Amino acid sequence: MQTKYDLVIKDGLVIGSRRIRRVDVGIKAGKIAALTRELSESDATEVIDAAGQYVLPGLLDVHVHPVYVDTIADCSILGAFGGITTMIHYAYARPGRGLADTVKQFVDEGKEASYTDFAIHGAMFDPENQIRDIEHCVEMGVNSFKMFMTYAKLGWMTNDYFLANAMDVIAQLGGLAMVHAEDGLSIDYLEDKYRNEPPKEAFLKMRPDALEVDAVFRAISIAEVMNCSLYIAHISAARGLDPIRTARKKGQTVYTETCPQYLCLTNQALQEKGPLAKIGPPLRTPQDNEALWEGLKSGLIDVIASDHAPKDKKIDDDFFDAPFGSPSSETMFPVVYQRGINEGRLDLCTIIRSLSETPAKIFGLYPRKGTISEGSDADLLIFDPNREHTITQATQHSNAPYTLYEGWECLGTPHTVMQSGKIIVQDREMKGRRGQGSFMPTKIKGQE
Repeated sequence: MQTKYDLVIKDGLVIGSRRIRRVDVGIKAGKIAALTRELSESDATEVIDAAGQYVLPGLLDVHVHPVYVDTIADCSILGAFGGITTMIHYAYARPGRGLADTVKQFVDEGKEASYTDFAIHGAMFDPENQIRDIEHCVEMGVNSFKMFMTYAKLGWMTNDYFLANAMDVIAQLGGLAMVHAEDGLSIDYLEDKYRNEPPKEAFLKMRPDALEVDAVFRAISIAEVMNCSLYIAHISAARGLDPIRTARKKGQTVYTETCPQYLCLTNQALQEKGPLAKIGPPLRTPQDNEALWEGLKSGLIDVIASDHAPKDKKIDDDFFDAPFGSPSSETMFPVVYQRGINEGRLDLCTIIRSLSETPAKIFGLYPRKGTISEGSDADLLIFDPNREHTITQATQHSNAPYTLYEGWECLGTPHTVMQSGKIIVQDREMKGRRGQGSFMPTKIKGQE
């Protein structure tokens, strides 16, 4: 006998961006078909008892780098274990490579290998020769493009000429410019100046918050002149919020992201873990942590994303030669929940807004993603707020040989994760399959 629903989730607390409800969730053909009290179990092929648990919209991680020790497939697996059902990956177009060809390669790889839905950002390392590909990328459903204002010695930095050029083109196409905001040339000078000092003491001197603030201000100024929407990735410093606040008051479209490491860790982690905690921008102070939590609370910071950049590093590696980056996607929600909810810094609705609804809206995936509403994809996270667990690298799914959160005790853990109504993770067991995810073309707000 055909049933009204393929699956009903019973007796959970459904968490939205602004309210919490005790309703049952009826799912049919991969979509949310009903949200009401006391759906009949006889109307469902399958029933999940979620009593005592939260039912959250599947999380989005819009800052993922599947170019190091984790592939797109790996990232989708580890993300799913962390409650993430949609990832947006950076397609790194290295110098000498075409941006459009790189984007197509990432899309094709994701279609073949991703366990979860995904989208793509273009990332330009050679904008002088890659800006011409932006229009083609937009035609492929990629509408956000990142540039580095730092890493000049590595040959990654976009100077102001090509930053303006790219923003001009992106604005005309209705896309979104994204920046890593730190002053590259000044930082390179400071690296040379402090190279002979003990690295753990020198690192913050090399990358001071003033040079993050200046780059944020410069990016905002160029975007204003070019009438280009701007997304500032991984804000780490309290002072970096000041120019964003000013731009918002003027009505400029500036989106802002921070990451769990900037909310939950400080320079003390660098002192303890050395090169493992070498990331850019750097980990800063407890005062910066608290200012970022306040930025989320006030709405000045829009998005929490992981900046998952797993590298093969060891604690005794040479600090200055060690690469930047750390694994952070799988642990993103548990540590933010622990520091934010369990320690009283933020409410659950705001966290879900920052991890689901707002990123889905910014990148044009809402209301298909980022919400539990009738007609939306049944991408869901059933979260057990009472289950204690300890984070350790041995239980993580990244190929990185460490986690910055080793030994962290957390209260609350993902239990069941669903993509389009299908269970992909349940009680720490992968049930999804390779290639199950779909490519999601993005569409920036305001595009026709």
